[in-house]
Amino acid sequence: MNQSGITVNDLLRLPVLKDAKVISGREGLDRSVQNIDIMEVPDVEGWLREGELLLTTAYSIRHDLSLLTKLVEKLAHANAAALAIKPERYLHEMPQEMIEVSNKYKLPIIQLPVGVPYIDITNAVMEQIVNKQAALLRRSEEIYKKLTTLVLENSGIQTVADNVSEMIEAPIILLDKQGEEIVCSPKEVRMKDFTHAENWDITVDKERVGKFLIKKEHLDEMDRICVEQARLVFSLELMRRKTAADTENQLRGNFIEELLAGMFLPQEEVVNKGRQLGLDPEIMWEIIVMESTDIIEDDSPFFKDIRRIIESINLPNANKIYTQKQGNRLIILSAFSYQPVLTKDTNEIWMEKLVPLINKYSNFRVGFGGRSLLWEIHLSYLEARNSILIGSSLNKGKQIYFYEEIELFKLLLDSSDYVNMDGIIERKIGKLIQYDKENDSDLVKTLFYYLSSNGSLKETANQLYIHRNSVKYRIDRIKEIADIKLDSFQEKLLYYFCIFFHNFKGS
Repeated sequence: MNQSGITVNDLLRLPVLKDAKVISGREGLDRSVQNIDIMEVPDVEGWLREGELLLTTAYSIRHDLSLLTKLVEKLAHANAAALAIKPERYLHEMPQEMIEVSNKYKLPIIQLPVGVPYIDITNAVMEQIVNKQAALLRRSEEIYKKLTTLVLENSGIQTVADNVSEMIEAPIILLDKQGEEIVCSPKEVRMKDFTHAENWDITVDKERVGKFLIKKEHLDEMDRICVEQARLVFSLELMRRKTAADTENQLRGNFIEELLAGMFLPQEEVVNKGRQLGLDPEIMWEIIVMESTDIIEDDSPFFKDIRRIIESINLPNANKIYTQKQGNRLIILSAFSYQPVLTKDTNEIWMEKLVPLINKYSNFRVGFGGRSLLWEIHLSYLEARNSILIGSSLNKGKQIYFYEEIELFKLLLDSSDYVNMDGIIERKIGKLIQYDKENDSDLVKTLFYYLSSNGSLKETANQLYIHRNSVKYRIDRIKEIADIKLDSFQEKLLYYFCIFFHNFKGS
């Protein structure tokens, strides 16, 4: 028996049909027979099925033989198997037009032996169909059992793929949802070899997680059974992987939260746990913080764009990049091989990737911390957050800040906890502060941006969204009200730091 299906040709070898004759459509003798039926009425529209062997005496259409031609066309369009006719009582000759249509569509027309009852034919054919289906079912169960055993025994996805490829006798490849190769068999095949290959989606929890491709010109019924079982088993394997990855991500996320919070953990524990979760303790880590004015949702365009950027990052000596969400904050851990002298090369790469994002979204800021060892990454995290906090106060027009740019200001702020700055702030800008309170003006802010821009009226005007003539007027008023002189670099620097401390300490 042909395991790929019972064909018309197979049925003609049955004893009950040994005297049957093929009238036309010989090129379709390899059509698969899936069921058998008897035509008793002329109207067969709607109930013809694929793979059907239709038996008839042509009694219902004996008065209009042109209907036989139409019947053949209908069978062909339904992808039926064949038309078997008992012509001796009602049909004394086969219409030529019917034969021509039969040959055209390669749909066999068979003349049944005289005197053979329908029941004998239908019993013999159904026995073959049932036996075939039982054999296919047994084979399907064997394939499923073999493949699932490989998964349950954790033999590896490569072993599963090799077995599937051997069963189908063709190269296969499994891709993830991004189109990247997960596994292929044989190992030497490449994606370019599957340009016109048949493919099927792999789903887990109703979500498409991959695609399964086979390089074979024709898949018979047994191949397709193997395909369905392979899809199921690949789904199980990918679900197992997903579950393991989700568990690892959750454990890693909890561990990262502990590290970022600065919780005391023995260095040995951090080293061992880090290695288990893919956080190499022997390299340097840099924290990048992205803060948005909105909660960062998984399905938001902003988060999807960030994910695409992270996936496209190709940093020199980079090992891993991990992300952690905290409400409106996204924390990125970027790993680097240890370098005694830190360079800006990697940060420049990040800048190139982030600039398009800045142009698209204006409601987020990015802070880069310094690099540190794994058990000290809370320091890099604080540096990244301070980069945003202090950097945005120094220059609100920027969206990306580096700790090395604001490090001096952070040290000065820390030192102010032990040194009383109130006196010098009062002497230098006290009158301006009082004037702003009484008149609801922005003279202190104007002076700060004026000093930040190195005395540029145009840039100060852009920061404050006012005309440059307004800036000039304000600077003149500032000099007049507070008797401020801005002739030397030292004077400018002193006023700049006084305003800086005032803004942060609320003096």
